[in-house]
Amino acid sequence: MKILVISDVHANSWALRAAIQDAGPVDHVLCAGDTVSYGPDPRATLDLLRECGVIAARGNHDHAVASGADPRASPAKQPLALAMRDWTRSRLELADVAWLARWPLRLLWEVGGTRFAVVHATPRDPLYDYRLRPDAPDDLVREVAAGIDADVLVVGHTHWPLLRTHGPLQIVNPGSVGQPLDGDPRAAYAIWEDGEVRLRRTPYPVERTVRQLEALSLPPAITQRLAAILRTGEAQ
Repeated sequence: MKILVISDVHANSWALRAAIQDAGPVDHVLCAGDTVSYGPDPRATLDLLRECGVIAARGNHDHAVASGADPRASPAKQPLALAMRDWTRSRLELADVAWLARWPLRLLWEVGGTRFAVVHATPRDPLYDYRLRPDAPDDLVREVAAGIDADVLVVGHTHWPLLRTHGPLQIVNPGSVGQPLDGDPRAAYAIWEDGEVRLRRTPYPVERTVRQLEALSLPPAITQRLAAILRTGEAQ
């Protein structure tokens, strides 16, 4: 059994295609949310995920686009998040918005005898908790793992890859497919295969995504900052 594990695609269809191609044939695609916002290609991104038969939990940006809620992004990115929430809502079909709204905040999924729990941020706060980063202390890992009745916990939100264990529980953040923030601009994803998790990176045509951004009817200050994040893999 081979599963492509992704998160934080952020409407970057070029990066998503690259991750899908690099992963090769898989049995399932599991997503920890934030498929839209920040990026220039939300409809193509959602179409790709439909074609893959994605199994997804809802992220804070999915939730914001679906409902008009405050995305509550990090302070440095909040102006970008608000601008792209409204732009994205204007570009999606009603069926797309309804699909995002149906995704659960907490997803439990079992396949081949392995149980996966999927949330965007953390089980206690599935939309907005940024604390679970690679350098998270053991106390936080214990808090996150408490009460999880699963073999694998999949999270996203921080845009930083993470692989930790707590007893038999594997905790994996595949990193961000479409907007990495760990200093490596390549698309990040993970592969779960027969009980083993591997964190992976693959290049994608960043400048094609940047050109799409620059063509949007948005203030240049917004698109320039988003382009800089894509090029550097760091928050600007």
